[in-house]
Amino acid sequence: YEELQDTAGRHNDDVRNAKHEISELNRHVQKLKAEIEGVKKQCANLKGKIAEAEDQGELALKDAKQKLAELEDALQKTKQEMARQLKEYQQLMNVKLSLDIEIATYRKLLEGEEYRLANDAADAVNI
Repeated sequence: YEELQDTAGRHNDDVRNAKHEISELNRHVQKLKAEIEGVKKQCANLKGKIAEAEDQGELALKDAKQKLAELEDALQKTKQEMARQLKEYQQLMNVKLSLDIEIATYRKLLEGEEYRLANDAADAVNI
């Protein structure tokens, strides 16, 4: 009977130790589950931030492309305006050159007339 009591006591201690070990393992499992949930939340949060950053990047890229198109359009218009102004400048320079030639011609005619009048006056005084 004592041997059965000793065996029962040992089994009782083994069962108590097993229950204690199971309890410790359950606490460890609960702790790991909580950590896993925390990591899953962090992962979901990071995925959300990545998606948001991608959206912002796409919007920034779209905006940059639009601004580039606007700048290229403005550059083209400026080039056209510059070509128009250059053509107008060349036309004005041609008009100026024509006027300079005409002024030089009239100046020569005037100088020739003054010389002729001066000679006529000198001849009239000499007579």
